[in-house]
Parts: sequence; structure tokens; C-alpha cells
Amino acid sequence: MFSRIDMIGQVQAHLDGVEVYGCRLQLNPKGADSNPDYAEDWRQIHSDWRGKSKADVAEAPVVAAYHTFYTRIGLNPKKNPPSVQNLIQRFFIKEELDRVPLIHPIVDAVNVAALRHLIPLGVFDAECVRGRIHLAFTRGGEPFQGLGESQSELLPEGLLVLADEEKTLSRFCYRDSEAQKVTEATRNIWLLGCQVPGVEEETVKLSLLTALELLGRRYRYELVS
Repeated sequence: MFSRIDMIGQVQAHLDGVEVYGCRLQLNPKGADSNPDYAEDWRQIHSDWRGKSKADVAEAPVVAAYHTFYTRIGLNPKKNPPSVQNLIQRFFIKEELDRVPLIHPIVDAVNVAALRHLIPLGVFDAECVRGRIHLAFTRGGEPFQGLGESQSELLPEGLLVLADEEKTLSRFCYRDSEAQKVTEATRNIWLLGCQVPGVEEETVKLSLLTALELLGRRYRYELVS
């Protein structure tokens, strides 16, 4: 069900022990009667983390494994923590769950799955992709408009990115681009999960299956080959 995402050139050697798994899905809304808000899921995540410290979150074994991976690819996990750690620390260690990170029903479902298993997951609009997706290192000078940014920047050499055959889709595990963000019109998605040393393949795939289950509450989905 989940395919391995290609790694180009020296990426495979540099990222020994790292795999990215994903699938492409066609989504069809079930209708107005199937609009879950995931409220109970958010409450369970809050119950798991309420009263914990930021250090407790960072020291969870799975989160710590992604810290090591971030350092390996040149990111500072203290300044830019893994997405699941950031979400837990911002919303779920408080005594009261006063708000949750609502973005879009597709993204929300994937975030719930990521938080359940502590696996950073990615989702983006597959209609905006040209050709195959792959991991590569930048050569320098690639334009990239980060999600929420008003204009593009030129990337320096040596950054790990997810790209298609025309453009950079994300600074991998750091920032997605505006080019393929999920919108109200999105019906075709790529769903991705990253395995790193210290995290079992089964855990990553279970998190992806959980995302499918959550998406299935609101959408009928078909795998796209």
C-alpha cells in the first residue's frame, strides 16, 4: 500500500537508515452528515500529555529519534523542533485544552494521526505535483516560496528537500511550500511518513494507516497508482 519515496544521488548514502513512505489518494467527500471535528481525538491527546513539561516531550524516545535526524540534516531541533513536538508543546501540555490546531479537515486528520504515534506526517495537494516526487539535496539557487510567505527565496546549496520534476515542494521536515498546499478544492493528495533510526517501520506505517482511518470518517478514498 505504501511505496518508498526515491532518494536522488548522495541522499541515500547520507541518510542511511532513513526511509520515506507514502501513498497517493483520491478523496471524495461523504456529504454534510460526515463532518467529524475530531474533538474526542484532540481530548485524548490532551489527556496523554496534560501537565507534562517541554523536556518530557523532547525526551520521549520517538521524538528524540527525530531530534537526532534533524541534527543530521542540518536543522537545530531546539530552535525548530519536530512538528509533533511543536504541536504538543503549544497546545496539549496545558492543564486546559482551550484550543486545538485546526487548519483544514484533511490536515487535521493527518495531524491527529501524527500526534497519536509521534511520527511527523506530511500531506499535500497531489494535483500540483509534476512527475515523480523524490528527496534531493539542493544545488543552490532553487526558488522556494515557503507556506505562508508572500514571495520566493533562493535556496542555498546542500539543503535536503522534497521535489518533483519541476520545483521544490518542501524543505524536508522543516517547511512546506505554497505550491502544493491543501485547499478547499483539494481532492487528490500525497500522504507521507518518515522513518528514522530508532523508529520502527511498523510504527510509521501504523501512523499512516491511522491517518487513512481518520480521513475515512469524512471522505471516501481510493489509492492512486
